[in-house]
Amino acid sequence: MSPSHYDEVLMHAQRTQSTAAEAILQLGLMSEAELLKYIAGVYQTRFVGSDRLAKAGVDQALLKQVPRKLAKRLTAFPILYDNRSRMLSVVAADVTDDDVRQQMQFTTGARDVKVYVAREAAIRAAIAKHYDQDNRPFEMLLSGASSRQLGTSHESDPVPGWGEVFEEKDGLLIQRAKAQSIEMEQPANNQQLEPESEAPPTKSQSRISAGHTLIEQLSAPAQGDDLNVGPEVYLETLSVLVTMIEQLGQERGGHSMRVARVCEQVGERIRLTKLQVQGILIAAYLHDVGVSVDSHVTPFDVALDESRREVARRIYTAPTRLLESVALPETAVDALRHRYERFDGKGFPERLSGKEIPLGARVLAVVESYIDLTQSKTNALGRRVPAEEACDALDPHKGTTFDPAVVDWLRHIVLDEGMNTQILSARNRALIVDPDPEETAVLEVQFAGQGYEVTIERSVEAALRCLDAEKYDVVISEVHLSDGQGFDLLRRIRESSHAQVPLMFVTSERAQSSVNRGLELGAADYVVKPASAAVVVAKANRVIADSRTKKPGGRGVSGSLQEMSLPDVIQILGNGRKGGRLKVRNGTLQGELMFQDGSIHDARFGDLGGAEAVYGILRLMEGDFELEPDTTPVEDVIGIPTHHLLLEAMRRLDEEQR
Repeated sequence: MSPSHYDEVLMHAQRTQSTAAEAILQLGLMSEAELLKYIAGVYQTRFVGSDRLAKAGVDQALLKQVPRKLAKRLTAFPILYDNRSRMLSVVAADVTDDDVRQQMQFTTGARDVKVYVAREAAIRAAIAKHYDQDNRPFEMLLSGASSRQLGTSHESDPVPGWGEVFEEKDGLLIQRAKAQSIEMEQPANNQQLEPESEAPPTKSQSRISAGHTLIEQLSAPAQGDDLNVGPEVYLETLSVLVTMIEQLGQERGGHSMRVARVCEQVGERIRLTKLQVQGILIAAYLHDVGVSVDSHVTPFDVALDESRREVARRIYTAPTRLLESVALPETAVDALRHRYERFDGKGFPERLSGKEIPLGARVLAVVESYIDLTQSKTNALGRRVPAEEACDALDPHKGTTFDPAVVDWLRHIVLDEGMNTQILSARNRALIVDPDPEETAVLEVQFAGQGYEVTIERSVEAALRCLDAEKYDVVISEVHLSDGQGFDLLRRIRESSHAQVPLMFVTSERAQSSVNRGLELGAADYVVKPASAAVVVAKANRVIADSRTKKPGGRGVSGSLQEMSLPDVIQILGNGRKGGRLKVRNGTLQGELMFQDGSIHDARFGDLGGAEAVYGILRLMEGDFELEPDTTPVEDVIGIPTHHLLLEAMRRLDEEQR
């Protein structure tokens, strides 16, 4: 494929946390049959298409031998077991993964395992169908629904891509015409899987009823030559346009995107439907449209200063009046209209109270106030405050201005949750130094969309002041700045107390001498414009990761076992190939797991050591854990793969519970 498509696939896979193969299919760069046939040819095996896998019958006795969690973690599904030859046949998304063969063989006692290629999404659908008796994922997959039209799983799952491809039972599937029902076909014991050449079925056609919301209409298949965009495209367009508008006022740059991102986290955490979350996101992007910087007032501002109530009354209808001709979802309209209601019934415009206030409005009121406190110097407190202090400022207004439950959920999300994210990549901060407003606007949108906190400066001196005042994970600089050169900035950073902060150039200066000079001065990368903003973000992620591996220690993390189970923590460390000591405590019980490159090399639990200590620690369901990063080599005294340790621990727990 072309270099541009190659970059697009990498960015899409990273953004959706899916495999590259799944990204290729979701982007429509190849048909499923073409891609699977190619992969099967490379690895000298066969492939199974989604439609055929959907029709295949599977022996229930075989399913009982392979636990659902194992199938889901491996992204592999058993399809046939020959009793005479003791040959097990499975489909897997990654046929090169030795874990698939080893663990399937270990679990079933098979003499050998044949691994065929299948689409990751189809394997997940097969797991849902045969283990959960849920055929909806297959129906959506075969009807042509893409991940852009599906929700994200709320269930903790260490396998990338599952939540981005299917919705779990507790979620909502976007309303679409169902695919034709699929009858089960029981395969013969000696059936062989032959290569297939047919492309996946085309999208089913359905008409959009007049009563559907805008999001439902955008989710539906195209009619002939009608314009058809998915909800994510629509929301991403809103995000970019609103962010560009907010660039006109430096103080509010990126405000609405940050509000939307936290609203989405709150909505997903309290298990709102996909359509409800999308409606709240639209309201979050639009809540400041038509509102000047001087007139911006949050519900928290009104709670502290009653005189600002009249300002809020004047501006709260601005977004809905400007977009009166647009058929916004009812959830979005309600959130915009009622975000200044108070939980005690003393707000406006209708003096609603408690749960009479639309949930989207309650969420938007809390999140908008929180973002203003943490990001703006012109908020009611007169300064930007850390996340914990912002939550403390909102707490006294629980039950009066704000819904207490929403405030509590916000605190949990911004302060306590996200152990996975903390372990693999804590939230990053980027300083972009470039005199061109258009260039920085495009970069800011991409960085903010990846969860970065972004600061924009135009000069060497301003950038150095920022570095003195705040901590940044990466600096992205143009060579030609308003008061000097980026080379001067890099040199002065290296001579200062910020010498460890990596700097990468993204510049219009393409002379080879400049490239050489930048790299000689210690630049982490040198990218010549025009460059894809998504590629710049990907390079920045790599630069940050590389810089952290060079530092002694690094960022640790701690949490509660009630929030994240030990197997999940171990799986995350394994995926991230992390090293360090994972300390676990439950009252007087204390244990320690020593990791190197994501594998458990040693363990201590009371008087126990080695594998027995691992099994003892994994029995703990409550307590706290703390990861202390450590790059010191650890001898592998256990000698057992981590996944085998987990399987054996699960087996022992099962026996104890019988």
